[in-house]
Amino acid sequence: MPEFLAEHLAHAMPVYEIPSDDLVGDVLIPAMRCAAEVRIGAGFFSSQCLAQVAPGLADLLTRNGKLFLLASTELSPEDWDGVARGITSPQAAIEAFAVELLQHPSSQLAAHAIECLAYLVATERLRIRFVLMRKGMYHKKQWLFFDGANWAAVHGSGNATARGLLANGEQMTIDRPWADGRSSSIRVSKLVDQFERQWNNRHPESLSIEPAQAIALLQKRGVGREPPTVDDFWEAWRKDAEEGKELSLPPGVYAHGTRPSRLSIPQWLDWHQPPYSHQAVAIQRLEAAGGSGILSIATGGGKTRTSLIAAARIQERDQRPMLVVVLVPSTPLALQWQEDVREFGVEPRLLSGETPSERDEIFAEVSAALQGGNATAVLIASNQLFARDSDLRRFVERQASSSKTLLIGDEVHNLGAPSFVSDPPQAFQFRIGLSATPIRQYDPDGTDRLFDYFRAGGTAPQPVFTYTLEQAIKDGCLVPYRYWVHPVLFTGDEMDRYRELTDKLRAAGFAVDDDGQLVPNAAVERLLRERRALIEQADGKIAALRRLLVKGGTHSISRTLVYASAKPVVPPHSDRQIDSVTSMLSDLGVISHQFTNAETSRSDAQNLLARFGTGEYQVLTAMKVLDEGIDIPQTNVAYLLASSTVQREWVQRRGRILRRAEGKQAADLHDFVVVPPDVQDPYGRRLLRGELGRVTEFGRIALNEYDPGGAVDVARRLENGTWRPQ
Repeated sequence: MPEFLAEHLAHAMPVYEIPSDDLVGDVLIPAMRCAAEVRIGAGFFSSQCLAQVAPGLADLLTRNGKLFLLASTELSPEDWDGVARGITSPQAAIEAFAVELLQHPSSQLAAHAIECLAYLVATERLRIRFVLMRKGMYHKKQWLFFDGANWAAVHGSGNATARGLLANGEQMTIDRPWADGRSSSIRVSKLVDQFERQWNNRHPESLSIEPAQAIALLQKRGVGREPPTVDDFWEAWRKDAEEGKELSLPPGVYAHGTRPSRLSIPQWLDWHQPPYSHQAVAIQRLEAAGGSGILSIATGGGKTRTSLIAAARIQERDQRPMLVVVLVPSTPLALQWQEDVREFGVEPRLLSGETPSERDEIFAEVSAALQGGNATAVLIASNQLFARDSDLRRFVERQASSSKTLLIGDEVHNLGAPSFVSDPPQAFQFRIGLSATPIRQYDPDGTDRLFDYFRAGGTAPQPVFTYTLEQAIKDGCLVPYRYWVHPVLFTGDEMDRYRELTDKLRAAGFAVDDDGQLVPNAAVERLLRERRALIEQADGKIAALRRLLVKGGTHSISRTLVYASAKPVVPPHSDRQIDSVTSMLSDLGVISHQFTNAETSRSDAQNLLARFGTGEYQVLTAMKVLDEGIDIPQTNVAYLLASSTVQREWVQRRGRILRRAEGKQAADLHDFVVVPPDVQDPYGRRLLRGELGRVTEFGRIALNEYDPGGAVDVARRLENGTWRPQ
C-alpha cells in the first residue's frame, strides 16, 4: 500500500530550531521514506549529510526513488574526489561500496559517506548539477519532497551538511500545502518551479553544469579563489573550443555566444491538427507572400508560436545565420516572449535598461554568434526603445549584409504610429506583424503605411491571414462567454457636463472625413478624451459593482478582473476610479491588488500574476496594461467599468478572460453601460447610441445573447424606454 507525505509528516512542527529540535528524525527521514522524488538545493553540501539521513535514503533507493542535488562548487576535496570517482570509474566505485557494505552490514549507508557519494553518482541514483551565478554564489538551503501526489518543502538557514542539520544554530521552515493552506501552497509551488528552472537552465542569472564540467573548470582555475561564475565557465569553454576540443554544452543550453544555436519547432507542438490547424494555413499564406505579412489572429489563437514556427522555417531556407528582432509594447509581454522563444531552443536577449557598455557587450556576443556559422540569434525590445535607440538600428543594418534579418512586431497596430511608420527600418528582409486587430481605428493612413511596410515590397493583400475571435471560440482555442449588461444612470451633473463637452466639440470643428478618419485637431482630440473619461468614470458604476459582488457573495469571488478607466479624472469626478474600486473591495473584505504600470517591472508583474493565478488575490484591478498580450488564463470573470470606443480594445479585453484553463468551461463578462436621464433628449440619444454599439458587438457571439439580462433584452428595453433604474 503506497505511503504519502501527509501520513509521515502529520505531526511535523511548522518551524524547527537546530540543534534543539530533531529536524532529521521528525521530518527528513520520514519524508524520504515515502518520497518518489527528492530535490535538494544546497549552497554548501557534504557527503556527511547523507549519513544523517541514511535510513530514509535507503528506503528511497529501495523504491527506485529519484534524488536530485543542485549545489554550489563549495565541496570538500574529499567529496570532489568521491564525485570524480563516480564519474570516471563508475564500476570501481560500485564495487568499492559493495565491499564496504559486506564488511560493515550494519552501516545502512551511514559509514564511509564519501564511498556512498561515489556509489550514488556512479549508479546515477543521485543526479548532481553545480550552479554558477553571474555574481556571487548559489546559496540556497532547501529540501523538496514529492510522493507522487503532493510536494512538501523544508527550507531555511541550514545547509545540507552534518553541522547544518545537527549542530549549528539554524532555523528551518516546514511547508505542507495540503495542511498549511494557500500561502504554503504558493511558497512550495514557487520553490519547485525555481528548482526546475535552475536545473534545466531556464534561469537568467545562473548556469547549471554537470559534475565533469565543474571539475574541469575548477582544475583550470586552481584553488583558493572566489566561487566560479557563469562568465568563468564560458571563458574556459571558449578557450577549449578554440583549441579544437570536443565539448558539450551545459544541459538545456543552446545559446550563449558559444556555438550556433538554431530555432527548433518543439516536437510536442502539433500545429497541423485541430484546434490549432489554422496555424498551418497562416504559415502557408505567409510563405506564399514571400515570408512577410500581417497575421491577424485572435487572442488565444497562438499567434506568438505561429510566428516562431514561421521564423524557424525561414531559418531553414539557406545556411546563412539569422537575426530575429521582436518588438513588443510592454515589459510583461517581453517576458512572455522570452519564455516562448526558449521553447524553440534559443536563449533570447532582452534589451531593457542596460548601460551603453552592457548594450555593446550584448551586441558583441550576438555578432560573434552570427559570424562564420548558421546560428539564429533573437533580440527582444520594446517599441519605445527601438524608436529611440539608433545604435540598435545600426546594429541590425550591419548584420543584414551577412545574415537573414527578421522583424516580428507583436501587437503590430502600435507600430502604425508616426514614430515608426515615418522612418521604418528597411534592414529587415522578412517582416511579420501580429495582432488580433491590426487595423488602426480612425487612422486609415497609419493603417495603410503599416500594411505597406509589412508587405515588404510584395503585392499580397494585408492581412495575409485572419482568424477571428468568433472562429477561435468555435474551434475551442478559447472558451465561450456569457455577457451581462448592467445599465448605470448618469447623474444630473454628469449629463450637464456631457452636454457642455458636446457643444464645445461642435464649436471646435469636430468632423470625420469621407474615409472615416478624424480630422486632425488638437482641441477636438482633447475634448473627445474628456467626454469619454466622463462616461468611463460615471459615479454609479462603483455602486452597481458593489451590489453585484455582495449579491453573489464576496467569499466566493475568485480569479476576477476589474477594468477601470485609465484616463485622467475629469469634473465632476474627483478620485481615480481604480482607487475607488480598491477602497470598495477592501471594505467588503475582498483581497485585491492593482495591476498598473507601477507593477509591470520584470519581477513584480510575474510575481503578481502568479499570485493571482494561485488564488492568493481574489481580484486584480487594472487599467490599460492588461489589454495587450498578457496571459492570465485562470480568469473566469471580468467587470468592465470603463470601455473606450476603440474596437480593438473590445477584442483584447474579451481575449483576456477567454483563455483556456483546466476546468474552465466558460467565462462571464459584466459590462456597465451609461444611460442618460432622458433617452429622448438629443444629447441623451447620442450618448446611448455610442454605448449600445459596444453592447451589440459584445452580445453578438455571447452564449446568452437573447436571455434576460443579455445584450438583446437590455438594449431593447433601453431603446424603447422601458428600462427603469434599480
